[in-house]
Amino acid sequence: MQSQQKYWDDAHAKRQLQDYSKTQTSFAEETNSIIPSGSHILELGCGEGNDSIYLAQQGHAVIATDFSDVVIAGDQQSLTHPKLQFSVQDISQPLNYSTNSFDVVYARLSLHYFTSEQTEKIFSEIARVLKPNGYLCFMCKSVNDRLYGQGKKIEDNMYELAGHVRHFFSEKLTRELLAKNGFTVISLEHGKDKLYARESAFIKVIAQKQ
Repeated sequence: MQSQQKYWDDAHAKRQLQDYSKTQTSFAEETNSIIPSGSHILELGCGEGNDSIYLAQQGHAVIATDFSDVVIAGDQQSLTHPKLQFSVQDISQPLNYSTNSFDVVYARLSLHYFTSEQTEKIFSEIARVLKPNGYLCFMCKSVNDRLYGQGKKIEDNMYELAGHVRHFFSEKLTRELLAKNGFTVISLEHGKDKLYARESAFIKVIAQKQ
C-alpha cells in the first residue's frame, strides 16, 4: 500500500484528476435517490471530493475519507459544508469508527486496489460499521475492463500496470463478498463508460445489510 499511497499522492499533487471531478458523478446521484434523507454516510476513497460535497448538499452528514493526505488536505481547504468532514483513512486497515455507526457506506472506484485477503477484511469492516438495514453503494473495475490482464500479475484478477494496482471484480467475487457479510443485493449492474476519460468496464452495486 505504501507504493500505492505515493502513486496517488503524486497524482493528486499534480491535480491529474481535477478536470474530471468538477461535478458530482451519476453514481452519487443514483445513490442519493435511493438512500433515506438525512443519512449518515461514510465515503471510502473520496478523491477530489466532488461526490462528498454533493451528498452533503443533499442534506446527508458525510465523513469523506481517503488514504492520500495530499488530497484530503486539498479537500479541506477547497470544499466546506457544515455536514461534510474529511479524514485520512487507509481502508486496508481497520476503520476508525464504531460498530453500527453509519446508514450508508459509499465507495466509487476505491475498493478494487487490494489483495483478496485484504478485500475480504475490508468488506467485513464495512459490514461492521454499517447499521442494520444500512446501504453499501460501490463501483469497481470489472474483469471485462480493457486493462484486465495487462501488466504484472499479483494474484488472480489483480495486476500492476505502470505503478497502478487494480483488482478487477467478477460478479462471482462480488456476490460472494456480499453474501459472506450479510448483504442482500438490491441491484448489481455491469456497465461500460468513460471513467476519467478512459473507456472502462465496471460493476455497480447497491446492497443492504441485513
